[in-house]
Amino acid sequence: PMMVLLRRASILMTMLLEKWMLGSDPSKTVQLSVGLMLGGALVAALGDLSFNLFGYIVIFFDDVFTALNGVILKRTAEEYRKSKMTVLYLNSLLSAIGVTCIILMKPGEVERVQNFPLWTESGFVVYLVFASLLGSVLNLAIFMCTSTNSALTTTVVGCLKNVLTSYIGMFVGGDYVFSWLNFLGINISIAGSLVY
Repeated sequence: PMMVLLRRASILMTMLLEKWMLGSDPSKTVQLSVGLMLGGALVAALGDLSFNLFGYIVIFFDDVFTALNGVILKRTAEEYRKSKMTVLYLNSLLSAIGVTCIILMKPGEVERVQNFPLWTESGFVVYLVFASLLGSVLNLAIFMCTSTNSALTTTVVGCLKNVLTSYIGMFVGGDYVFSWLNFLGINISIAGSLVY
């Protein structure tokens, strides 16, 4: 549940980046709902009895890149009037280049990928291809949502889809440490999402 809540910081970052890069002016209701989402996440973090600094840092950088991706995607769609497929192709190409660089920088990683034992199993290959295709469909859906609405709406919807995950995560997995402060924060943050 804490990971899901800390991802809500991307909503504030997206709202601020949209204001700065796109000149948008969110309504008071939007600002209030974003404040509730982030405020609830902060209250929940104060009551987090399983604090993990490294995990929080990783989620922070994920939030930054999520916000940048959404706003740049919206700006590209509006400013350059490129087709959806061109923007998605360039996004995928840049991602592939980045992942390739990371793999090449890590010693022995190429060999581990080449020697992965499941490459010869057809079931694994089918699942890998299917997952890759679904990733492309997801990217298209995110792009269409962002170009039709706003980067902020796409980010809020991304967090809102995790409401059920937050509650289920309290009972499944065994890593949630209950505290009333944390539980209150989770509910405040989710209420903010529903207000939006």
